[in-house]
Amino acid sequence: MRALITAFNNLPLHQQLATVACLCCLVSNLALVALAAQSGAYTQANLQGEYGRAVAEQLARRLGSEMATGDLLGVVGELNKLTEQQGIAATRALDVDGHELAAAGDRSSGDFAYDAAIIIAGDQAGTAEVALNTAVQDRTQFQFLLSMSGLAILLSVAVFIATRTLALRLGKNLQAVAAELGTVGDPAAVSTNEVKALRERVAALPLDLLRPPSVEAPRGDHHYVTTAILFIHFRSLPGYLETVDERRLQRYVAHIHRMLYGAAGFYGGELEVVRQFGVAIWFTGPHKITSAAVRAASSAWLIQQSAPKLEALLRLTVGLGIAVGGSELGRGDGEDIYPGLYTQSAVDELEVLARQAGDQVRLSDFVTDDLELTTRVAIETGAGGSKQMGAFADGHRDLLERQREILMRALVVSDDQGD
Repeated sequence: MRALITAFNNLPLHQQLATVACLCCLVSNLALVALAAQSGAYTQANLQGEYGRAVAEQLARRLGSEMATGDLLGVVGELNKLTEQQGIAATRALDVDGHELAAAGDRSSGDFAYDAAIIIAGDQAGTAEVALNTAVQDRTQFQFLLSMSGLAILLSVAVFIATRTLALRLGKNLQAVAAELGTVGDPAAVSTNEVKALRERVAALPLDLLRPPSVEAPRGDHHYVTTAILFIHFRSLPGYLETVDERRLQRYVAHIHRMLYGAAGFYGGELEVVRQFGVAIWFTGPHKITSAAVRAASSAWLIQQSAPKLEALLRLTVGLGIAVGGSELGRGDGEDIYPGLYTQSAVDELEVLARQAGDQVRLSDFVTDDLELTTRVAIETGAGGSKQMGAFADGHRDLLERQREILMRALVVSDDQGD
């Protein structure tokens, strides 16, 4: 069945349309023929029933006269006389007890479907039964069905030819379009079906190159919303590049990566390497907990508090410079590079702050104006007027402590599995 469907799908368009139209026409016509046959059979059955009952009643009256005088030969004569008619197959007379008195005709040609009571002097003296000969009617009905079915087939063939002729013109137009596209795209052979051929020609075109670049104004998607940026500078990593073997260095970077990833994961941050020894974590869009600036500061606190524990685990210094800032736009992507270009100045500023941060978390002027950040985090002023992150409010501090414990357990488990 699947092979048949595949073969049908590969046929030219005019053959497909003509075949479908022909089959639909044939099915509908045959349904009408079946309905007409059923209606004719019902009408014929009613007419035969009325005729059979009338003949049986007439026979019963005649037999009543003969049986009243006790003339059995007269009864047989009446039965024989009736069976000489073309529409009567057989007749018989029964006494009051159901025993056969006389019969005539060919009983094998039909059943005694019609009967009438034989009445003598107001009492029932027997039963007259009649079997009709329906061979002529059945043959006529069969010939009617054959003629109507043949007409349905002829109409379906006519529909096939007409549809094929009209669809052939459409197929030629589609072939012409596919041939023109073939001169631009892949000139290889395509399917014999015009629609498939056109689809294959279009698929072969370099649509990405043909599509004009988007010059629309900012679309208001996730790249065009205020974004908080957490920048981490790997202060200790440059000193280990020449002094630590590669396997241990990979383990060192992998554990820091897990710590950053886990801290960012609590607040929906996304990691990206933006400098040789610098990683940015982007916090964009709404979140069920709080604003993007508070989420970035919370992740910074988790990293700051977890780094000393990670040093003891790795037995290597984990010196990280941390700074929190932001941008009016997001980081962009391959479809829209404008936000990424715009945000580079904010990343440059944060890299400078992270290099100067020491063991503190430096804050840029962009996030110190965030109302939620100032209500949840104390902002301290350092040397030279620099802003740095202080203590969190008690309620949020409890949440951070629980998250730090979860993060450290995950790091210890991953280290045991790695060993």
